[in-house]
Amino acid sequence: MVRKLLCYYAIVCGALSGFALHANAQSSPKVVTGVVGTSATQLPLYWAIDQSCDKQNGFEIDVVTVGGGAAQQLTVGAVNVANSGFPDFFQAIARGAPIKMFVNNQVSPPYSIYAKPAITKVADLKGKTLSIGGIADVTLIYMQAFLGASGLTTKDVDFIFAKATNDRLTALISGGVDATILIPPAAFLAEAQGFRNLGEVSDVLKDYPFTVWATNSAWASKNPKLVDAFAKCQLLGSAFINSPANRNETIALISKYTRVKIEDAEKTYNYLVTRLNSYREDGLLTEATFGQMKAGLIQMGTLKEPLPPLSRFFDRAHVDAAAKSLPQK
Repeated sequence: MVRKLLCYYAIVCGALSGFALHANAQSSPKVVTGVVGTSATQLPLYWAIDQSCDKQNGFEIDVVTVGGGAAQQLTVGAVNVANSGFPDFFQAIARGAPIKMFVNNQVSPPYSIYAKPAITKVADLKGKTLSIGGIADVTLIYMQAFLGASGLTTKDVDFIFAKATNDRLTALISGGVDATILIPPAAFLAEAQGFRNLGEVSDVLKDYPFTVWATNSAWASKNPKLVDAFAKCQLLGSAFINSPANRNETIALISKYTRVKIEDAEKTYNYLVTRLNSYREDGLLTEATFGQMKAGLIQMGTLKEPLPPLSRFFDRAHVDAAAKSLPQK
């Protein structure tokens, strides 16, 4: 009898245990999250993963690398949310893609131009080969401004394309290009290998968005609370990173997730956080910033007026909802 009862309880408990596991899985849906590559541009995301912000808010972040295809992957629903340069999503939305930006992630272009040692000034780039992210990439807008400040135009150089900053660094190291545009920590790796820093994009361009988060509109309409929760973790991550009290922890986070030495992680922190104040804590995209980037894309010739208003491109409802759920300062 005891044996039968034990077997009975074992069956019931096993069934209940299986039900509990199933229920737990159902209560923590995955948010498939596309990123260009491993980079400090996703630092608030790394904080969210490291501190289990996703699980504490009822979902699980599932990171996949999409390279330069973030907008395309979002459009077809292969990923739920994605991080990439502002123009990638802007151009896709302008052409009718069913996606929308919802968090303005980085608000200062954290790019440096590195060149072979023999190239000592920007004017020396005339006739040289440069690597940027793409023909309609945000790095082209940055390079236009950077070259223009020294009297050159994009017609004075030749471009080859590599979306991820680490791929552009590899091209520079291998001798495949004369110069390239890099973000930390890749920029510091270039400097350590003797390449010359010709200047910073942030010195010639102000109030330009860099990376943003976007989502598939159909998925977001079915899962608005998940988008809100994802936005909340982004805002919390940015606030943590921007607090001087968290300097050492943030440096350790950079080192861990971008797989660089602690000294390079510290340089990255000093550049992105201390110098540029790069991570926007409210996640909003202003009309002024939107207008500047729109003008840049029109100047590139990839888009033309009339274009839809900001509300077609950016849905602030999710950061507004996230902000309401945060402790009041």
